Amino acid sequence: MTIEELAKAKANSIPNSNLVKYYEAGIPQWHMESILTMLKPKKISVLQEFILRFVSAGINEISAICKFLGIHISSVNKAVAILQKNGLLSVDIFYSKLKLTKKGEEALKEAVTIVPEDIEYVLYVDGLLGNIYLNTGRKFYTQKELRNFDIKPINTDIDEPTLEYLVIEDVRRAVNAYKKSHEEDKLEGDLQEVSGVEKAYVEYKKVNVLVFMNNKSGDIEFQVYDGAMRNDEYGIALQKQYIENAKVLEFDRKGELEESDGNSLINVLSEEIIDSAKAFSYKNIMLDKEISSLSTQIKEIEDSSQDEDEKQKESATERIRSLEKKKDAIENERKGADKILSTYDHRPLLLDALENAQNSVVIVSPWIKVGGLDNQILGRIEKALQRKTQVIIGYGIGKKEDSDKRILERLADIRKKKHGQYLKIMRLSNTHEKVLIKDNEFMVITSFNWLSFKGDPEKGFRQETGYYTESKDAIAQMKQNLSQRLGIEM
Repeated sequence: MTIEELAKAKANSIPNSNLVKYYEAGIPQWHMESILTMLKPKKISVLQEFILRFVSAGINEISAICKFLGIHISSVNKAVAILQKNGLLSVDIFYSKLKLTKKGEEALKEAVTIVPEDIEYVLYVDGLLGNIYLNTGRKFYTQKELRNFDIKPINTDIDEPTLEYLVIEDVRRAVNAYKKSHEEDKLEGDLQEVSGVEKAYVEYKKVNVLVFMNNKSGDIEFQVYDGAMRNDEYGIALQKQYIENAKVLEFDRKGELEESDGNSLINVLSEEIIDSAKAFSYKNIMLDKEISSLSTQIKEIEDSSQDEDEKQKESATERIRSLEKKKDAIENERKGADKILSTYDHRPLLLDALENAQNSVVIVSPWIKVGGLDNQILGRIEKALQRKTQVIIGYGIGKKEDSDKRILERLADIRKKKHGQYLKIMRLSNTHEKVLIKDNEFMVITSFNWLSFKGDPEKGFRQETGYYTESKDAIAQMKQNLSQRLGIEM
C-alpha cells in the first residue's frame, strides 16, 4: 500500500479531525556490531572420547593412556587440555591424575558437549522505543539514502547504546524470538553473555506518518504505520517530540500572497462549479457509505453461496451482478462530478495525468522540490515525453530562486534528450497558483503544491484542498489564461 492509498483509507479515522499532512519518515535504529558468547553443542573428537572412556574405566594417568593407544604424549596432552578447558576433565597437577567431571560423564554418554563460542552478530536498538531485537531481513536506510528518497529522518531519543545497555535478559529474549522463525547456525545454542560491542551507528527504518488536526482545538495527533500495521508506540513518541518542539513535521510552505488568499486563477471557476463541488462534498460521504454497504453485501452473498446448490448459486450470481451494477453506477457518478479534493486526493491525480495523458499535462506550482518532484514523478514525466505528450511546467513565486537546484538540473538533463523537446519549463516571477490540467479531461485548482509538497519546515501548514472539474469551458478558459502568462500555445 502506497502512502497515498494509506492516507485515503485513514483520512476519516479520527472523529472531528482532518488529515493535514502525510509523509514518509525514517525511525532511527542503532546498528550494534556485537560479540555474543553462545553455548553450543559440539561433538567431541575420537581421541577425546577414548580419553574420557579410559578415565571412566580407572585408567587416569596420561602415560598409561599413551601406552594403551600407542600415540605420542603431545597429542594426548593437547586433547586433555581441551577437555579440561571445556570442563569435562579435571587434572591433579601434582600426580598427573585425570578425573571425570559430571559434565564429562554426560558428554561421554552422547559423545557431545556444550562449549562456549564467540560469534560476531548485529543487534539493533530502536532509537525511539529502546527495544533490542535482531533484524529479520528488513531493508534499512542510510542518511544518504534518506536524502535520495526524500524520507524525513526522525531524531533518536536513545543515546548511543554501550555494552552496559545490552542487558543479557533482554538480548536473550531478542535472540530467542528471532530463532523461533529463523534457522541460523551462528545462533545455535544458548546465549551466555554479550562479550563486547565493536561498533555502533544509526540506520533508519521507513514508516508512514499521518498527521491530523482537531477541528476545534487545533491539536495535532500522529498516526504511524509500519507497513500495514499501525504502531501506537511510535505515534506517542512522535507526539512527545512534537510537544517538546522537535521538528518531527515537514511543513508546506506558505507565501505571503497565499496567506492573503490571492489565488487569482480561482476566478476561472464559475459559481455554479464551486457550488456544485461544495454540494457534492457532502454527498460524497454518503456515496462512500453506500459503496461500502454494497461491497459488504456482495461479500456476504459470495461467502454464503459456496455451500448452496446450483439453482441457489445461480440466484446468488444474479444478485451479485445487480449489486455490482449499482456500485459501478455510483463510481461513475463520482468520477465526473465537480468536487472538493482533500490532501490525499491530489497525488494520484498527478500520477494519472502523467501516466495517461495523450496530448498535454500542465502543472503550475510555486516551488520545485525533491519532496514533490521525486524519482517517481521524474520517471513518469520521461515516459510521457517518450509517447510525445507535452509536459508544461510553470513555477516561481519570487525573484529569488528557492527551488531545488538538483531537481532543476535533472529536468534540464531530460530536456537535452531526444524526447526533451516536449518538456517546457517556464519560470514565472509571481506564481502562487497551483494548477493541474490533463488534456481536456480534467483540471484542478488547489492549495496543494504539486511539485514541492514538503517545503520550508519552519513555516505553517494547513489541510490541502482543491477544486476538481471536468468542465470544458473552465479548462479552455484556464488554458487561454496560462497561454498568455507562459507564452506557450496550449
